[in-house]
Amino acid sequence: MRTAAIVFGALGGAAVIMGALTVGGVIPEFTAQLTWMFWFALGGVLLLSSIAFAVCRGRGEE
Repeated sequence: MRTAAIVFGALGGAAVIMGALTVGGVIPEFTAQLTWMFWFALGGVLLLSSIAFAVCRGRGEE
């Protein structure tokens, strides 16, 4: 579960950075659907899931 938490945390952080770059105008929007709000919402969901994986007690792990 630690590996999943690290992966989801890294992806969430990358999504938030993409949102910040989109807001700042550094990179243009890829399509009409991939706005800054999409990137921040995706980052929030991924970061919350990484927290869930971090506190989850797996059956096979110590």
